[in-house]
Amino acid sequence: MEGSPATRLPEADSLPDGFVESSGADTASPLSPAPAADDPPHAALDSDRPADASSGGGETLGDPSPPAPAVEDASSVVAEALETLSVDVAAEPERALGEQGPADAARDAKESLKQSCAAEQAGSPTAQKETGEPKRKVVKRSKLEKDRELFELAQQYHRVVAERDAAIAVKEKLESLCREFQRQNKMLKEECRRVSTEGQNMRMELSDKFNNAIKDVSVKLEEQKNECIAQLEENNLLRSKLKDPADQYNITQQKYAHQLKEKMLELELADLKLQQHQEKAAQEHNQLQLYAEQVSQLMTTEKNLRLQLASDGERFQHFQDALSKSNEVFETYKQEMEKMISVIKNLKKENEFLKGKCENSDIALVKLIEERELTKKQIERLKNQKEKLESLCRSLQAERKQGSSTSIPEAPSNQEDVVMTNQDS
Repeated sequence: MEGSPATRLPEADSLPDGFVESSGADTASPLSPAPAADDPPHAALDSDRPADASSGGGETLGDPSPPAPAVEDASSVVAEALETLSVDVAAEPERALGEQGPADAARDAKESLKQSCAAEQAGSPTAQKETGEPKRKVVKRSKLEKDRELFELAQQYHRVVAERDAAIAVKEKLESLCREFQRQNKMLKEECRRVSTEGQNMRMELSDKFNNAIKDVSVKLEEQKNECIAQLEENNLLRSKLKDPADQYNITQQKYAHQLKEKMLELELADLKLQQHQEKAAQEHNQLQLYAEQVSQLMTTEKNLRLQLASDGERFQHFQDALSKSNEVFETYKQEMEKMISVIKNLKKENEFLKGKCENSDIALVKLIEERELTKKQIERLKNQKEKLESLCRSLQAERKQGSSTSIPEAPSNQEDVVMTNQDS
């Protein structure tokens, strides 16, 4: 609230008397309908001028007074609104210049239209005939465009005027609200001061009453203290007078109480002994019953044991018979075991003999295999020799066929005989 001068609220006393009254009912005059396109622009401008807001005596706002926190919130809202209004007021000269701009433009357009019409009328009839239709079209188009521009400028002018009137009405409303809030703030301050003074007076009265009550209570306590001291002194005197008979009476009471306790203890001991004897008698009776039951049970168990002993004797006799039979079977089994042992020994000897035979046969087989390998090698060697000799024989036969002398073929015949003998061997 204590910002720039534009946002600071004016006090109610500093405002003029007629400033409190607001014209909230007449916010803004209604706009006249837009002129047609064919009407002249100056007529539209003259007909759309808004009427000024009437500053006649209106009634003040009669809203109910809000509570203290609502008043604080409303004051903050009013401060923000006044900030915006100060900005609007600072921008009003620029708006006025903007409002004058469209009017000047309309006048300039009107003058240019008049000049163009005069120039057309002053032209020669021959030129009008030559450039008749195209110029008319151009003039019509330019006229229509200018009319549209003028119409748009007029609409902008009406819009700006309406915004200005609305801003003025809002400003007046906010100022009236501000004055109302200041008045209510003053009332609340006075009420708070009155309540604080009344509370302070009540506190002073209560403190005086409390101090007087404390004084009265302290006086009464002193009086009661003195009375108690006097009563204590009297009680001490009476206690000293009644001390001896009271002591004797207490001693006799203690003696009687001690004797009474001894008698009561003796009675309790007698009762305990009687209870113990009764419990012992009951226990002995129970034990006798248990002994009788145990004796009867023992008799029955003895009979059962004797019967079981007879049956066990018969079983033992059967067991002895079976044992003798098993001994006989064991003897026969023992004899058979001895026979089997002797047979096993013989079989072991035969097995060892057969193992030796197998080892000898294995050795002989190994030797035979070695001899077989040797014979295979010899056969292969002999085959090689045979092949070589056959090749020699063929070569010699070929030489014999080719030889021309008679002495030379005799030698191969001898060689063939040698080869044949080798083959036979």
